Amino acid sequence: MYNIHSHYENIFRLACNKWPEGVVIVYPFPFGASSVDSLEWLNSGGEDKGPVLFCYDQEPLIPGYNDPLFDFVKNQFGDNRRIILLNTELNSEPKNYFLNKYQFEDCYYFYHIFAAHDWFRGYRYSPHIIAPIERKVNKKFISFNRITGNARSYRSIAVADLKRRGLLDQGHISYSVDCPEHGNNIAQIRWTEQTLNLDLQWVVDQLIDLSELRIDTGNNDHIPNGSMVLSAVDQCMESFLFVITETEFWGTKCHLTEKVFKPIISEMPFVLLGPVGNLAYLKSYGFKTFDQWWDESYDTMVDPIERILAVNQIIANLCRLSNEELETMLVEMSETLRYNRQLFESTEFLDNAWQELKDNLLV
Repeated sequence: MYNIHSHYENIFRLACNKWPEGVVIVYPFPFGASSVDSLEWLNSGGEDKGPVLFCYDQEPLIPGYNDPLFDFVKNQFGDNRRIILLNTELNSEPKNYFLNKYQFEDCYYFYHIFAAHDWFRGYRYSPHIIAPIERKVNKKFISFNRITGNARSYRSIAVADLKRRGLLDQGHISYSVDCPEHGNNIAQIRWTEQTLNLDLQWVVDQLIDLSELRIDTGNNDHIPNGSMVLSAVDQCMESFLFVITETEFWGTKCHLTEKVFKPIISEMPFVLLGPVGNLAYLKSYGFKTFDQWWDESYDTMVDPIERILAVNQIIANLCRLSNEELETMLVEMSETLRYNRQLFESTEFLDNAWQELKDNLLV
C-alpha cells in the first residue's frame, strides 16, 4: 500500500537521480488546494540547470481559473529553466491550452491511483463490506452528489431526470437544493458556461419543488466531503448499483479521480458519469466493466445530455427488476467484482502506475 504523504518526496528523489545538476518540485498543499499561497516546493540546489517539476495533478485543469497559478510558476521559475507539468489528464483540451500558453512540457500519470491506495487501504479488513453473493438488495442504486454547481451542474441534470422518471425513491441519493460551494442549483443550470445554451427548462421544472436528498447525514445536515473515505458503507451494501458521478464530465479529456475506485473497493457494479470515453480509459488499466449485463455504449456518446439519459436508462431498466433478480445478478457478477478489487489492491497495479510515471517523466 502507498503513503500519499511521501508522494512528492518520492518524485523529487527520482528526479534528483535523473538530474543531479539541480531540480525543483512544486506542488499544492493540502490536498485539493489550487491557490498561489498553497504552493510548496523542494529544491535540490546544485547548479539550477535541471528542470522544475510543477505538479498540478490533484485537481482538474481549468483555463482562466488556473491561469494566476500558472503565471506565478512561470514567473518564479521559468525564465531559463524547463518546466514539466505533471498532470492527471490524458487527451485533454484544457491541458493543451496550458501547455501551449506557457510552453510547459507534458508528463501525464494517474495521480489518484496513489491517493486511493493510501485512503482506502484499510477497507480490505472492514466487516461492513459484505461479499456480493451474501448481499440483500433493498435499494436499486446509490448516487452521491455533494457539489452540484458550476462544471458539476451535470449532476443536477441527472437527478432531475431521475425525478422525471419517478425513480428517486428507488435509490439512495444525496443532493442539496443549494450547492454548498456555488449556490442555488437552478441558477447554476441557467448560468453555468456548459449549460447556458442548452434547452434545459425541463430540468428547472423538475428542480423547482425538489427537497433536500440525504443518504446518511440526516434531513437537513450539510453533506460532508468524503473524498478520503468510503461514505455510507451500510447503504452501499444494500444498494445494487453504484452511480459514479465524477469530478469531470463535460468536454474532451480522460480524467478520473478516487471516486471511480470506491465501488471497486466495495465490490459493487457501477455506471460512470464522466467525460466521453472514460469507461474505456478505466478499462485500459485492466479493469472489467459490465457490458455483459447492460449496454455501455453511453461511454461513446459525445453529446453530454444523451450520455446522462443513457446512464439513467440503465438505472431505470434495473429498477424494473425485483430485488431478488438483482441479488442473482450480483452472484453472476461476483467473479468480475472480486477481480476488480484484487487488481486495485495488488502491488503489481501500483507498481505499474509508478512505472508509467517514471516512463513519462524520465524520457
